[in-house]
Amino acid sequence: MCGISGFYNLSLNTVNQDVLDTMIKQQHHRGPDSHGKYYGEYIGLAHNRLSLLDLSERGAQPFRDNDDVLVYNGEIYNFQEVKKDLPDQNFQSTSDTEVLWKALKAWGIEKTLERIEGMFAFAWYNIKTKRLVLARDRIGIKPLFFGIDKSNTLWFASEAKAFMAVTEFEPDPVKMLYSTMGILEKSWNYTAWKGVETLSPGHYLEIEDGSISKKKYFGIEQYVNESEYDRLNGKSRNEVTDEFEHLFNKCVKKLLISDAPVGAFVSGGIDSSLIGVYGCKNHQDLTFFTANVLGALSEFEGAKRLSNHLNKELYDYPFKKEEALEGVTGVTWHYEVPITTHFNAIPFSKVSSVARRERVKAVLTGEGSDELFLGYPRLLTSRYNNLIKAPYHLIDAIYSRLPKLGNYVDKNKGSGGLSDVFELASQRYTRQIIRNSAIKSYDFLPEKNRELHYLTAQMLQEGIIALLWRNDRMGMMHSIESRFPFLDEEMLAFAVNLPVKFKIGRTSKFYNYKHPFMIDKWIVRNLAKRTLPSDLVWKKKNGFPTQGWREIKTKPSFFYNGTVADIFGLNKAELDHMVENSSTYHVGLLTSFEIWAKLFVEKQGVENVNSTVQDHLSYV
Repeated sequence: MCGISGFYNLSLNTVNQDVLDTMIKQQHHRGPDSHGKYYGEYIGLAHNRLSLLDLSERGAQPFRDNDDVLVYNGEIYNFQEVKKDLPDQNFQSTSDTEVLWKALKAWGIEKTLERIEGMFAFAWYNIKTKRLVLARDRIGIKPLFFGIDKSNTLWFASEAKAFMAVTEFEPDPVKMLYSTMGILEKSWNYTAWKGVETLSPGHYLEIEDGSISKKKYFGIEQYVNESEYDRLNGKSRNEVTDEFEHLFNKCVKKLLISDAPVGAFVSGGIDSSLIGVYGCKNHQDLTFFTANVLGALSEFEGAKRLSNHLNKELYDYPFKKEEALEGVTGVTWHYEVPITTHFNAIPFSKVSSVARRERVKAVLTGEGSDELFLGYPRLLTSRYNNLIKAPYHLIDAIYSRLPKLGNYVDKNKGSGGLSDVFELASQRYTRQIIRNSAIKSYDFLPEKNRELHYLTAQMLQEGIIALLWRNDRMGMMHSIESRFPFLDEEMLAFAVNLPVKFKIGRTSKFYNYKHPFMIDKWIVRNLAKRTLPSDLVWKKKNGFPTQGWREIKTKPSFFYNGTVADIFGLNKAELDHMVENSSTYHVGLLTSFEIWAKLFVEKQGVENVNSTVQDHLSYV
């Protein structure tokens, strides 16, 4: 993993090349091993390198000749197979970057994107045609931001702060406020800045002759295949588990490729534990790391149980809740959005620092399993929503006969319901539009079963985005690359075609109060029974718990003369009233927003904001 950045003036006007050095400096943490740049007056490409394959200078970027220039962030896991099919076999390095570069030169963008597998974001420029292409991987593992400023210059970078340091973009107050609900870190394309977007997963941009076109090359629905569904549906449970085991082992082995030390983040949960088992089967020097959130929320014993089972050393970071207040400002700087959805990003950043201390550069993580195999309780119980909501449906039926009373009681039938419309509109209805088109790919199933089978595809297009954001930002904060065996392309194709009967199982035991008598991630647990101790096989999902905004108290003075006050036009007395009469959690979300705004809107600097946080925030 690395960091990329650059610019392209669409009017072919000269841009000062010093901006490349500034952007490189802003992303130093993404690639501290070396950096490089290409400058051509109106075009500039920069690269920060975290060397994982071919650690020599031969793997340095940009890759270029007299025709083409490439800067690239990520890993192409099937580069050895792609390499064999390229017409030019005169390779100067053993890096995947050179393979990507030669593939683009030989095949062009469309065929190359069709052939490569992995996680990536890259910029490819042809010097003679003046054509620039920006591309992002299928699921959106690697980040890529872009925007056009008032000088008609297109800027792009792995982190928006890289070009925010050299040009100006105006904040969007609506999206800024809705960021308190986590929409920015879950988004396919929008940011808090007018004119700045993230490049959508499975898309690429073509910039040529002053115009920009955005093209889709992949959607998760492309993996849905009726014959593959039928094939899996006809197998026994053990046969499907055998196939899953073979595939999982293959994916783990594939993602272990590296010329630098590799580790694994383990929590004691079933997903990371399985990765630990199969990682050790394929890599004798795999190192384990875990965040030990001290107190009642600690999951350390589960992680220790795994390390003892595999006879591997476990490095942990003992995280005290008070450290959250010390770390939230620096984490927000790297996060680039308010810390709302995943407060556990703070202990995540700490365990990343331990991995870096032990000279590890890449780690395997278990993200993706819950999305692929329905590991979230609300997904298991969705089929019973009508039963759960029966009392409410009865009341609605009564009120429907008395519409005046119904409108009086239910504020959502009046203007109050606009709040939902505003939230969805601020997101440009992206998720809803994707859902409506993708669910059609399951039209070979009975209508009543389509939505249940679509849940995997839905979560891969919605829920996973925020988790990938957390892993990327908190890993790269300490120059650590996160890799995801469950999100390998072959695993994705397997999971979206796997019948739900292999994902949700039944049991006579009261397994979990959230979904009694049902087992989540059945196929994952069935595989785990072959390799893990029983207590890890049946460990309930906790989701990396930590004490967050519900337990933090903010003084009203923290908001004085700040961005929240400015947006709403609130004076000190009104801010006092807001803090004193709102829930601790809601004030906490506004606090997170204010920390972000002080950094990125008011541009106060990390040290100054951190000092203000220490003076105004405390645990309840």
